[in-house]
Amino acid sequence: MNRRRRSTVSRKTRRFPTSTPRRRYATTGRMKSWSREEINTLRKIYRTNPNTFIAKKLGRSEGSVQYKASSLGLKKSPSYLRQIRNNWA
Repeated sequence: MNRRRRSTVSRKTRRFPTSTPRRRYATTGRMKSWSREEINTLRKIYRTNPNTFIAKKLGRSEGSVQYKASSLGLKKSPSYLRQIRNNWA
């Protein structure tokens, strides 16, 4: 008879080993909120810098930077957009 042998290790321990990198969520399960300094930095450098650069500088994801800039009503400068379009072609 083939019976499955029950492990003494709980399922949670098996699914999520301790070597998993820690996420930066607060204990409430929400994402890290934006500080005033981060928002001010975003406002200063958003118009003329790529989102990947800003994300690395602030230690956030690129999507997070895009979402926050959109919610603040920030837009890229026309000269920066022209530069991007010229490099694309």
